[in-house]
Amino acid sequence: MGTVHLAEDAAGQRVAVKVINPELSQHEQFRMRFRREADAAQRVRRFCTAAVIEAALAGDQLYVVTEYVPGPNLEEAVQQSGPLRGSSLEALAVSVATALTAIHGAGVVHRDLKPSNVLLSPVGPRVIDFGIARALDTLGGVTSTGEIVGTPRYMSPEVLRGDPVSPACDVFSWGCLVAYAASGRAPFGGETLPAIVYQVLNTEPDLQAVDPGLRELVAAALRKDPAARPTSQQLLDHLIGRSAGPEHAAQTVQVAWQRATSPYTIVPTGAGPPRRGRLYTALAAAGAVVLAAGVGAWMLFVPGGPPDDLPVLYQEDFTTSGDWSGTYDPSMSGSYYGYRTDGTYGIDVGSGHEEKWARAPVPFTIHKPTSTPEPSATPTPMLPASVLISVTADVEKSSGSADYGIYCHNSEDDKSYYEFALDTTGKAKIRRISNGAGGTVAQPVEAEVERGGKARIAVSCEQSGKTVRLTMWVNGKRVHDVEDPNGIGSGSLGVFARTVKDGRSQLQTTWDDFELRGRPES
Repeated sequence: MGTVHLAEDAAGQRVAVKVINPELSQHEQFRMRFRREADAAQRVRRFCTAAVIEAALAGDQLYVVTEYVPGPNLEEAVQQSGPLRGSSLEALAVSVATALTAIHGAGVVHRDLKPSNVLLSPVGPRVIDFGIARALDTLGGVTSTGEIVGTPRYMSPEVLRGDPVSPACDVFSWGCLVAYAASGRAPFGGETLPAIVYQVLNTEPDLQAVDPGLRELVAAALRKDPAARPTSQQLLDHLIGRSAGPEHAAQTVQVAWQRATSPYTIVPTGAGPPRRGRLYTALAAAGAVVLAAGVGAWMLFVPGGPPDDLPVLYQEDFTTSGDWSGTYDPSMSGSYYGYRTDGTYGIDVGSGHEEKWARAPVPFTIHKPTSTPEPSATPTPMLPASVLISVTADVEKSSGSADYGIYCHNSEDDKSYYEFALDTTGKAKIRRISNGAGGTVAQPVEAEVERGGKARIAVSCEQSGKTVRLTMWVNGKRVHDVEDPNGIGSGSLGVFARTVKDGRSQLQTTWDDFELRGRPES
């Protein structure tokens, strides 16, 4: 993709500057996706990664500035000193799982996790180059020189087949990475590209060198079916033995790594038999301290971001015109919503059209087949009773009072639904509308969004019997969690924008990276 330079900022701090190759920068579709992915990468929390400090998203030369991480990458270290064993291998496995949990929590998929993208710093392994590789998808999966995007030995079967990408592909790469660290070779053989692809798609991985304590988890990560793999959070929970917040895990692993290895020194193959090393001892001790502190401290382990263990049912990045309604052209009457030329979806509301609902083009009811079709056949929900919806919303312009957000469980007559709203002052609330009437069920709270700033909104509508649990996250932080004991049944979903009918208020919004998750019901 480009060339990486070592540089210094004005204060003398070292940084890494990745300059994108000019032949990629000339593609407008690539530039749009690069801007989107670079923005997403900047939302990733800093622990266990090389944090994105700055990104040039316009002009002829695109580049990304990240923290400089001293130390060799995993591939160099294994080649020089041999495979990892014991607590060094365990610390690597936990660190990379922690990084993936943070990356996925920000709505980013790495897409190219491999040994050369994990740096072994003095304070622990760091994952680099997350989020940017996906921009190459806009070129049809290959570069201008015809090379496959990514490294086939570490790519999941669904990526090699050209199926939709999800965080599960990073979990597969994690399994390949740990297997490589333990043996010095990738778990799938082959000397040519067709042979490698065949091995990944059709054969079982070679995990004989992986420590017994990790082998079962690595095997689970390398399942061919992405839905059968654990999530990154589940990897982390399994490794640590409890529900673990990534921030706490990162701090604990840093201490364990420094104890297990001296800077840039890897435990060699002949260092002794596999064992449950000091990493597990340190993690167990940290857990004992938290348990002794009581329930309040235990909550520190509970992840605050939306869950990432549900299969992706539908995605839309609005790069090209698709199935959402409307044509956005503010110069034309009635064209104030639809696909925009910058790769987003736009909704403008104001005088004369104070409210607009944009329904996601996913079916939510069908009629049960009968031998004699009847108009009154009972509708059957196609969407799961519980769904997780997320989207990136941006306010381009606003005046007066306005709000925007996600809705779910919308009835066919559009008179009953749940609404998760942000207003233009940065407050979040949840409303329930039943038969056209209703009100607020979760009062407005500060959502830590700058006025007019971009926000990643995620909501879950979880139905159990008559009760519906409603949860809302803004930029990865949970802001609301309430239950409706007499809930509204499953229905359509989408995004909305609204102003008050005062003739003055206006709101211009853009929407990007819409995602629907849920577990289809049998």
